[in-house]
Amino acid sequence: MSRQPGRRARLPYDPKVLRSQRSRQTRVATLIVWMAFVVFPPVNAVTSSNNGLRYWLAVAGTVLFSALYVWLVLIWADLHEGAREIGISAALAAIALALTLGVNSNWGYLFTYVVACAALATPSTFGFPTVILCAVLGTSAAVAAGAGGGAIGIGASTLGVGLLLTLMRDLRVRNVELDRARAELARTAVAAERERFARDLHDLLGHSLSVIAIKAELAGRLLPDAPGRAASEVADLETVARSALREVRDAVSGYRRPTLEGELEGARMALAAAGIIAAIEHATDSLSPEVEAVLAWAVREGATNVIRHSGARHCAVRVHGGSSEVEVEILDDGRGAGEATARGNGLEGLRERAAAVRGRLEAGAAASGGFRLAVSVPVTAGELAP
Repeated sequence: MSRQPGRRARLPYDPKVLRSQRSRQTRVATLIVWMAFVVFPPVNAVTSSNNGLRYWLAVAGTVLFSALYVWLVLIWADLHEGAREIGISAALAAIALALTLGVNSNWGYLFTYVVACAALATPSTFGFPTVILCAVLGTSAAVAAGAGGGAIGIGASTLGVGLLLTLMRDLRVRNVELDRARAELARTAVAAERERFARDLHDLLGHSLSVIAIKAELAGRLLPDAPGRAASEVADLETVARSALREVRDAVSGYRRPTLEGELEGARMALAAAGIIAAIEHATDSLSPEVEAVLAWAVREGATNVIRHSGARHCAVRVHGGSSEVEVEILDDGRGAGEATARGNGLEGLRERAAAVRGRLEAGAAASGGFRLAVSVPVTAGELAP
């Protein structure tokens, strides 16, 4: 079977196709049900016992009434609420009123058609008052035409049909709103996943590529005089590259959650490769996975920034906390003033991660010079976060 190039085949079980088919089937079934009632007024007019002018007025009036009814039902299938729909409903009411008063009181039953159309075409805010108005108008017209006790039946049927159709219309409107809300939630979920993926790739590749660049430069300098050490650095390059590839695959799968111990060790190795003397202090108890992940990302981002931007000779990484809060602090002796004004994607992403577990981020020039990055997270953040 051939198909046009550049066009994607739609599978028979595509949800959008199935929803469209169900929508068309429902629409056709609804129209058939509604149209089944439209034959009664003309048939009643043709078979009535009226003579002369009243006979032809009844036939002409019911034919016009049925035509307007069909028109309104067809355009209402698209859930319109405009002056045109309201005008058609008003015209139907005028015809029903004229037939009831001018031809026969039995034509008061047409107000059940009028109220049905008016309930569907009128905005929800005015739905109930419109039903009451149609019921009162139909009853009054039947009484004025001499219907007697039959006027009560006309009023009751008009009121019942109107309330039922008002409820049906509200249900349809709610279903449309629900479909729109679901579509919006789906778009929001896709946007959030894209942001997560971009943030993870930035944090993962930024750190790994920085380490790879530093080790490659170091291996190049060592190669003429110390080929053995250069070979060791090249081996480390392979390890870091493979680790980065594995982390990217895990990030794509959505399952990666870094560990604090692993990031501290990675920071120690990366700082040493950059010629920065690192002092790492880690004195905390076991943490929940959510809290540990945020602190691990903080260590990774902080070490990456020190290597890239600080020009520091020394860097201290401290992890400490108590019973209610745990903190990661990264302090260097580099160019603190220039760093303090920087607000890159990495720090913004880290700020979002901390906020997600009700933590806070502090970044700026340290009192003793250099740059300070601190991320504090409540120990119970994993249980409290919404």
